[in-house]
Amino acid sequence: MNEVLELQTGQVAFISSLMAGFAVSIAVQIIRGYTSGRVADICILNFILTALLFLVALYIDVTLILRLVGVTEFSDALLTSISHIRSIGTSAATLAVFLFIASIGLMGWLQDRLVGILSTSFALIAFVLMWYSRSLITGLAI
Repeated sequence: MNEVLELQTGQVAFISSLMAGFAVSIAVQIIRGYTSGRVADICILNFILTALLFLVALYIDVTLILRLVGVTEFSDALLTSISHIRSIGTSAATLAVFLFIASIGLMGWLQDRLVGILSTSFALIAFVLMWYSRSLITGLAI
């Protein structure tokens, strides 16, 4: 039932749509700035993949919300199906968040070596904090 309540809040859909827009905007800015080279190409591809993964999560949540409108009784089989389908979307969103962090870390290298080292270091710190927090959250006894 937590899956249904979480789904009805629309938070994954909201965050996914917002982050997809950010990822596409950043990719477009890199392209528009005529930045070229391997790092720029990797950044652009990472942001494009990030946007697509967020759109997958958005599609899954919005489609499920629309499909479940008016449903008040949830059988165990239905809850299991919802949980399985949502795991695809939340996995896509989680991967997209970590890819987004990695992409931000890479962007510093477009400027120079010092900014690249600092941005990569900051991204690694954010990655570790998010991974640790995620493990604590998923380990909660609910």
